[in-house]
Amino acid sequence: MDIPEQGSNTPEVEQAACCNQEAAENDRAKDELSSSEISAEAVQSCESMEAFEQVVAERSSIEEKILFALEQMGVLLKGADQNSDLKLFWNVRKFCLPLFQQLEDPVQRANLWGCYTELTREGRHIKTLQDEEGAFLVGQIELAISCLESGVQGFFSKTEKEEISEEDRAALEIPSLSAHKDFYLSTHADLRWLGSFSSQIINLRKELMNISMRMRLKSQFFQKLSVLGNKVFPRRKELTEKVSELFAQDVEAFVERYFSRASRESLKKSVFFLRKEIKRLQQAAKYLSISSGVFSSTRLGLSQCWDQLKGLEKEIRQEQSRLAATSAENMKEVQGRLDQVEVLLQENEEVHKIRKEIEAISKHIRGISLVHDDVVLLKGRIQTLLGEVREREAVIEKEMKELQAKAERARAEAIQALENEVQSFCDQCNEGDLPEGAKERCQELKEAVQKMAYLPYAKKVALDNQINAAQRSVLARLEEQMLACPDAKEKVLNMRQVLEQRMLRRKELKAKFECDKKLLGGSGLDFDRALQYSAMVEEDRKALEELDAAIIELKRQIQQFV
Repeated sequence: MDIPEQGSNTPEVEQAACCNQEAAENDRAKDELSSSEISAEAVQSCESMEAFEQVVAERSSIEEKILFALEQMGVLLKGADQNSDLKLFWNVRKFCLPLFQQLEDPVQRANLWGCYTELTREGRHIKTLQDEEGAFLVGQIELAISCLESGVQGFFSKTEKEEISEEDRAALEIPSLSAHKDFYLSTHADLRWLGSFSSQIINLRKELMNISMRMRLKSQFFQKLSVLGNKVFPRRKELTEKVSELFAQDVEAFVERYFSRASRESLKKSVFFLRKEIKRLQQAAKYLSISSGVFSSTRLGLSQCWDQLKGLEKEIRQEQSRLAATSAENMKEVQGRLDQVEVLLQENEEVHKIRKEIEAISKHIRGISLVHDDVVLLKGRIQTLLGEVREREAVIEKEMKELQAKAERARAEAIQALENEVQSFCDQCNEGDLPEGAKERCQELKEAVQKMAYLPYAKKVALDNQINAAQRSVLARLEEQMLACPDAKEKVLNMRQVLEQRMLRRKELKAKFECDKKLLGGSGLDFDRALQYSAMVEEDRKALEELDAAIIELKRQIQQFV
């Protein structure tokens, strides 16, 4: 039989080894069980290192001290998160480490050491996570402070006024605040920004207090926030004081105007307006950034004003009931008159009479007692009737325009006919033999021109000039016929008669010349009219000179015959 080598494992040895291993595992299980029982019995971890050392001192054996220390380490890790301070954990670990050298049982020491190392690894893992989280939070806080610095710098360096929102305008659309409305709007926008900056600074300070980081870095962050606060908080306080002061003045002016010396009757007339105004002022006090003292004082003053209005509404309701009864009677009367107007419209009565009646009804409405709803109803009906009147007036106006256009065409045709008649007569006088009754015809044409009132002045002047030229031509030819008489005695008589006619014509022409000169020398003439008068004066002067020359020549001839 072969002899086993020294140190080799025989079945008996292996069996003994297996028994020892099982016994060790059983002991380990018992230890773990006892450890878990101890942990279960522990109510809470020690709050400080002094408390821990005091409890450890009460343990008699080294093993119990180590077990209690491991138990406390486990409890501290179990209740830890990424924001927890593990200083107590590391102090307990440091306290526990020398105890292992005093533990004599190697198996027990190995088991407890394994638990110790496992807890240490877990603690380091949590510390690593805390460091990573801390670095991330530091970066986020640094970014937040940088954005806040940019916002504050942009706010204090802006040159243009911020656009006011419709919400702000509607909230401050209050008659009692109209005197300082623009200031409230602009300041409220600034205070909104400053309030946002203030909240961010305060929140970042709180966040920094709760985050674990190096004190030097935390001090730098606090210093930056302090610099921003020194800019934001004083400016916010200054604007808040200004807004509070102005708001208090406006509320005081409102109270002084409507309540200080107001009688009950005067308050009754405007109770609904005052109630609405008080509510809006109270809402504005909440909306604006004002100090708590001003808020309390103004709210107290407005509440006292509100108390003065109590009971007035009931009286007004009673008066409104009486007014409603009176309004119903007046409403019935006015409705009857409007019914008559409708009948007039149906009967096609004259439009101006209908409009006059509607205006009389409107004036009557202003002098009687009516409730608001009845006034609205009557005004609506009046507007409807006026609409029908306007439609009828539009039809009449259209017909009038058509008649005017027709009359204009008739006048234009009459003017054209007169111009044609004058032109034809002038052509006959200048070219052919004199028509019968040419002298009388000239006078008739002159009268026709003067009687045509709608004849434009320029055309009237032109036609007068044409007729005058034709008249001179007719008279000249008639005088030639008279002077062509062969009998000397009769010729002298004709010459004297022609001389009288020329002298009379000269007198008339001289009067016309002086009249035209006065017209030309008058003020207020436009350019065209001045040119026309100037041409008339020049023509009169020329005709007068020719007539004077003819008179002189005729006198000379008469002297020769005599």
